[in-house]
Amino acid sequence: MQTLRTLTITLAAAALAAGCTPKSETKEAATAPAPVGKDAAHQETGALLADLMSPTFTSEQQGRILNMGYFMAASSLCPDLAVDPLKMGRAVDAVLTLGPPEQTDAEKAHQRDAVVMFLGMASGAMIGSHIEDKTQFCEDAAKVKGGAPETHLFAAGAPADPSTAPTPETPARP
Repeated sequence: MQTLRTLTITLAAAALAAGCTPKSETKEAATAPAPVGKDAAHQETGALLADLMSPTFTSEQQGRILNMGYFMAASSLCPDLAVDPLKMGRAVDAVLTLGPPEQTDAEKAHQRDAVVMFLGMASGAMIGSHIEDKTQFCEDAAKVKGGAPETHLFAAGAPADPSTAPTPETPARP
């Protein structure tokens, strides 16, 4: 559940950084305490990514890119999970179709390149954020995979070819 909370915080930070603000329910609504420690770092990372993406992508596109980054991170950290390349391709195409329809070929190419770059940044940020709680992160991701196939980007069954990306057993110390 920590992963889902972190993803929610990250997506909220992305929306806030993109200029979206949640509607206040009531004047008496309790203000949530400011995040601290890792939660604050996760939120700051999400805000930084959103700020970097905002010149090229709408807040909806940013949220989708961060979501795809989650699945890529899970497939890198969790040996029992793999991203379905067809689902990922459709998700990337969906992000690109949300762009302005009057784009030139050069602008479309730039946006596709930017999606790839920000997917790498988003997945790298999530890998770094969850390397110390990899077991819980993978358990949470496995629960997501257990949902309806159209709600996630994971491949069905066990990975046929496990990730070759090196994953350290212990996190690096500064």
